[in-house]
Formats: sequence, C-alpha cells, structure tokens
Amino acid sequence: MTDWLKKNPSKGPKAAKEKVEGDYGIKLKYSKEYSGMQLALQQIHGKYEESFKLLFNWKGQIDITCPGSIIEIDVGKGGKRRMFKRIFVTLKPCVDGFLAGCRPFISVDASSLIGKYTGQLASATGVDGHNWLYHIAYAIFGSEDKDN
Repeated sequence: MTDWLKKNPSKGPKAAKEKVEGDYGIKLKYSKEYSGMQLALQQIHGKYEESFKLLFNWKGQIDITCPGSIIEIDVGKGGKRRMFKRIFVTLKPCVDGFLAGCRPFISVDASSLIGKYTGQLASATGVDGHNWLYHIAYAIFGSEDKDN
C-alpha cells in the first residue's frame, strides 16, 4: 500500500479497499483496510510521537537559518513524559514584510484541528498592497482560553 499511497495521497480507505480487492481478488472489511492504510501512512511519514521529538531540532535549525524569528514551544508534564502544550511561530521575514508593505491591521482567526490530536490552529494575517492575505504568524494550542 505504501507505493500506491505515495502516488495517490488524496485517496481514502474506500479507494484503497477497492484497489486491494481488485488486485488480489479478496474481500476486505472497511476496518481492516483502514487499519492497513494507517500502518502504511505510518511507514511513509513516521509516528506522531517521533515527529514531536524532531520539533526542537526544527526550532534550532530555524534559529540558525533565520535569525530574529520567534518560535516558542511550551511543553507540560504527563506523568514522567513531556507532552506538547502549544507552539507559536513567526518568521523574521514575515514580520519584516508586514512592517514594510502591509496595511496596519492584523486579523487573528482560529480553526479546529481534528484527528488523533485535537486543538486549535490560529493564524495572524494582514493585507498587503494587492489586497491579498499576508501571513504573519501561527500558533497551535489546546483550546481558546486566557492562558493560550
């Protein structure tokens, strides 16, 4: 399934089920194909937990390649393990571009995240000289509250 998923990243479990049934002449339950697809995606992209470990390496690389950027990662304790709480990201070129050529207005909007990990994705945008949205910063956090 991994090769097929790499070529067809927008396809879902139903299409994968039809592909396997057509290629091998077997009948699968939807739940089995869904589980198989999740395993294949994990082999392609890695586990969520491993990606979290790479977050701090990514921050370090941004600090080196794009000085002046602000990346704040907040973690909490979940027993003996560290758990992701929230992140705020704004890159220096985005801030400089906003200050140099955008209207003095910032809009903040949030969207719900669904899937294995839930939360909110908030973005701060401005409007440039062409009346296009100009992205300034984004944040990921658990819920819209005073602390976040």
